[in-house]
Amino acid sequence: MSDFLLAHAGLAEAGLFAAVLAVLWVMELRVSAVRAGAKLRHTLVNAVFMSAALPVQAVMTMACLAAAGFVTARHVGLLYLLPGADSAWVRIGLMFVVLDLLDYVYHAIMHNVPFLWRFHLVHHTDQTVDVSTTFREHPGETAIRNGFALLWIVLCGAPLEVVILRQAVAAAANIASHTSMRLPPGPARVLGWLFVTPNLHHAHHHFQLPATNCNYGDVFSVWDRLFGTYVEMPAAEVVFGLDTHMDAASVARAERLLI
Repeated sequence: MSDFLLAHAGLAEAGLFAAVLAVLWVMELRVSAVRAGAKLRHTLVNAVFMSAALPVQAVMTMACLAAAGFVTARHVGLLYLLPGADSAWVRIGLMFVVLDLLDYVYHAIMHNVPFLWRFHLVHHTDQTVDVSTTFREHPGETAIRNGFALLWIVLCGAPLEVVILRQAVAAAANIASHTSMRLPPGPARVLGWLFVTPNLHHAHHHFQLPATNCNYGDVFSVWDRLFGTYVEMPAAEVVFGLDTHMDAASVARAERLLI
């Protein structure tokens, strides 16, 4: 079973990613005032980043899955110091939560270490945040992000099944949180107590501090509440982009941003 998952998990994740992306892209087009041509041009700019990062992501995904198989087979990592390490609640439930916390840590590091921020800011320069913003990522950041994921897997001893689950859920959550469609106030308030909603992630893409350095959560929003990085902003106050890179022509040229 492990060999089958290792061989096909990357393809399954890519298929899920593409399906969720396509559905939300069409929904955004139907409910927004953006013309199809303008939306397509914006998507194509972001697709340049995806094409550059995809080979890196494919190789690193396989490396992460291989690392998970290795630590599981040899009982390496903090998981195996816990009582009940063989319990599904610990192996899958607790590990999923811990990996989400560590993704919060990774995201905060990318914002607060100047050298790493130079890679991550490419993602934040998008002035029209929608589902395509999900894959607006410098390939250097793709390598760094997966490098951290490898570190977390080895450190925690995360089993193969939870790594696959984590990658699938995180991919779907990231696409959903970047959609231009916001939730109504009631559902957004209720869901936002536990999960990252588009409303919360839009605030993270606001062009000015301190909002840009808030709402680091990936799947769960509770880490931001616990560590004091939680913020809410009405849609009317959110301006997408970065105050250091507000020239619309420059941030629409993928080759400039890659360099």
